[in-house]
Amino acid sequence: MNTVLMLFKKDTYRFLSDKPALLLTFILPAVLILIFGEIFSGNGGQQSRIPIIFVNESSSPAAKIIEEKLDSSKALKPVKSIKTVDKNGTIFFNEKTAKDYVEKGKFSTAVILPKDFISDSSAALNIKVYYDPKDEIEYSLIMGNIQKIIYSTIPSVFPALLQNKWQKEIGSAQAKKFKTSMAKTVNYYFGVPADSIEKYMDLSYISQSNSLSGDSAASNFFSELLNFQSTQVVGKEISNPGATRMVGGWAIMFLLFSIVSASISLFEEKQQGTLKRLLTMPVSRNQIIWSKYLYTTVLGVIQLAVMFLFAWAVFNVDIFSNFLNLFLMIIASTLAAVSFGMLITSFTKSLSQANGIATILILIMSAIGGSWFPVFLLPEWMQTISKTTITYWSVDGFLQVLWRHSDLSGILINLIVLLGIAGAVNAIALYRFKKTDILT
Repeated sequence: MNTVLMLFKKDTYRFLSDKPALLLTFILPAVLILIFGEIFSGNGGQQSRIPIIFVNESSSPAAKIIEEKLDSSKALKPVKSIKTVDKNGTIFFNEKTAKDYVEKGKFSTAVILPKDFISDSSAALNIKVYYDPKDEIEYSLIMGNIQKIIYSTIPSVFPALLQNKWQKEIGSAQAKKFKTSMAKTVNYYFGVPADSIEKYMDLSYISQSNSLSGDSAASNFFSELLNFQSTQVVGKEISNPGATRMVGGWAIMFLLFSIVSASISLFEEKQQGTLKRLLTMPVSRNQIIWSKYLYTTVLGVIQLAVMFLFAWAVFNVDIFSNFLNLFLMIIASTLAAVSFGMLITSFTKSLSQANGIATILILIMSAIGGSWFPVFLLPEWMQTISKTTITYWSVDGFLQVLWRHSDLSGILINLIVLLGIAGAVNAIALYRFKKTDILT
């Protein structure tokens, strides 16, 4: 029994001394639980509000109440103006500029309450929506919340809209007789003054009232009294939207794993004695490092190219109509991934340590960077952190190329950030290689 306890203590000591094992066992699960918990906990106040463009061109009090409800919404963040490029002025959105901003990918959805949102002749509430469904979940959440706000705040308008439908069907004279008859009936049985009943049934009175609140009335019947004019401005020609949305995220995650594995193979070569044999030859340490950079870069470019070709062959993802910009994104993402792999190698002391730390960082970057699910689902503080990851800029860039068919200007910021990461991180890694002399 004593021997068993001694061996138990030995294993415990080894585990506690292995920092990557500790991180994988306790820290990584805690971080992932935190991320998924923030997304799926249902604490609306903790989650970020989805920004949408909102334009209210109607003078109706009903439209004003909808605007106030949107302003106080926990799920949506209506944006009505934006600063100019030079930050010295402000652009107030109208229908045209709102549509342009959605087309350019700066917002995913624009909601317009037009001048004819509601009128004396309205048989439905007129609402215009311009959207880019690059994120299907986001669009569904936006439309669901907008409909919920409308249904829950203006049910008292629906009877008046219904009256207008009667007028169109049976004529104004017959509709007026119907209202008068109904008012008299209510007066007879319930003692409510007939003139007040007729006044309440008049649309002009309802539109001037500030008490447009009530219980939810979401049903198929009421949906006929809402006229949503939804226009998809981007992505209509995409044959497989689902695969197009997800291929970039999974591609960059697997790229990081393979590049790190290739980079830390220096430890394997060191253990096998390959490095010592190389150093006995007319080969310098710098040449060995740069050859590893070249090898991992070529490997990464080929891997991403093969993954996108597979997506094209199996899921009909269009990669050729904008292939040049896709290739630029492949190169930039690969260079950033290679720098990450080399940085891990330069800061670790063994193969197991490098594997453990790399796995932790890659899984966290994938979770918050958009590889697994849309970034908008994260709380705002996580969204801020996500913009420091390679996955965020790669996933966004691939989506711009494949979904929006963006030109060079559309992915320029992604290329600059990824190449900037590659340059800065490579400089740190090279400094570490010289300082620690990992090859010996």
